[in-house]
Amino acid sequence: MQPRTTRIARSSLPLPLGERNWKPLVLAAVCTSTGVATWSFVIGGSAALYVGAVAGMIAMTAGALLGQMLVNLATVPAATKHGIETTTSTKPQLGSRGAVIGLGLLLFTSIGWNTVLMIFFGRAAASAMIVLGVAGEGSRGLVATLFSAGGLVVLAFLVTRGARSLSKTGPTIAICIVILTGWLLYLLLDQFGWSAIATAAPLDPTDSFGVNYTSVFELLVAGTFGWWGYMGGMVRMVSKAGKTILPTMVGLGLAWAVVASVSLFGALMTGEPDPTIWAPMIAGDFTAIVVLIFIALANLGSTLVGIFVSTLAIKQTRGLGRKVSWNTIVVFVSTPMLLCIVLIPHLIFDNVPVFMAYLGMMLGPMIGVQIADWYILGRRKTLSVAALYQPGRESAYWYFGGFNPAGILGLILGTLTYAAILNPNTYVPNAAFFQYTTAAIPSVIVGGLVYVISTKLMKRFLPTRSSRRGAVEEAS
Repeated sequence: MQPRTTRIARSSLPLPLGERNWKPLVLAAVCTSTGVATWSFVIGGSAALYVGAVAGMIAMTAGALLGQMLVNLATVPAATKHGIETTTSTKPQLGSRGAVIGLGLLLFTSIGWNTVLMIFFGRAAASAMIVLGVAGEGSRGLVATLFSAGGLVVLAFLVTRGARSLSKTGPTIAICIVILTGWLLYLLLDQFGWSAIATAAPLDPTDSFGVNYTSVFELLVAGTFGWWGYMGGMVRMVSKAGKTILPTMVGLGLAWAVVASVSLFGALMTGEPDPTIWAPMIAGDFTAIVVLIFIALANLGSTLVGIFVSTLAIKQTRGLGRKVSWNTIVVFVSTPMLLCIVLIPHLIFDNVPVFMAYLGMMLGPMIGVQIADWYILGRRKTLSVAALYQPGRESAYWYFGGFNPAGILGLILGTLTYAAILNPNTYVPNAAFFQYTTAAIPSVIVGGLVYVISTKLMKRFLPTRSSRRGAVEEAS
């Protein structure tokens, strides 16, 4: 296979059908290399706080598959039919200027995940230094911070020099993580046995099994929403939507739930949710060094892509992207990560469920709005690709000052719905029915429902503007 067949297009312009040359197997490799990155280990450790092995496997698998299905419904149709990226596809729902909200969601997701990965990188490197005897246990925090910050600076420099796709390194990393996961699973089964793993108690559960189970289910639903910003850039390389279903559901849904399950087992048997601590406890010194070094290096590749994607997204905006240099944007993207790594690494890493909650709260309504727009309001028949790139008031998606009130209202009320059910700052339910509904799913439903009702009201009471938009769409 030639390298050109797996290179992700940098342009945000619609990708012609003739250039969409990814086969389903290529998409599956890219999705899997993203889905089974080492953040899967972090999620598994967090799940161990709430549930045991069997319930955890079921909750994580179900949550990941449902979350990915909703992400697919929101992003795949427009991306594969018209060759457009995710943030560009938000203009019909949010407006020409309102699409900056979509860009903000992408940046929040990318910067947040990359910060977690770099902290994980530092912790893995520090554990390796301790096992080697180079550093003492008392200096773990300092060594981890130095490695995290130093690694981020190096990656930022590499992005300023440009970045190639992960067409070769991505699948290699994915295969290695699968092998690593299998090896850790073998060690766990060999040392403890399945019976002990299956009966191990969770580390810090609440009094309600329903709340515990749904909390883990919510982790995976909301966490999988994090793929929303990346989906358009990947699946638009495929010629048909049908070719994306199995690769995305397996690579971005099932795969990371499987890896997370092994991390769940390790946390349950050692009492340590941090995989950089429990892995050496079961692997022995030599194997532990190999495991930790690989975990550290795998994080570097994922973070490099994350910084590059965030920089590219900003660079493609009409305003800031044309006025500011590539290197300046790299610094802008990397600075928040560096501050978090240096000032509050424990606050970030020890509160992964809180970050997942914010992903669900912010992305759930957006996903609901896009699903409703495409399937209920019929955007699949009326989308004007030309209007997506037409500047100013002449665009069919200018609405009011460049913003679509229906979409903005859907996001606001969907976000408030999530916060009313689950406190994102504490990851503690505000409503008793959380254990039956989750918070992410209601936020998707409310966001889409409000968008549909608001859009119909706008067309009814503002016929002049609505008719004009429809005429422009049909003409385009």
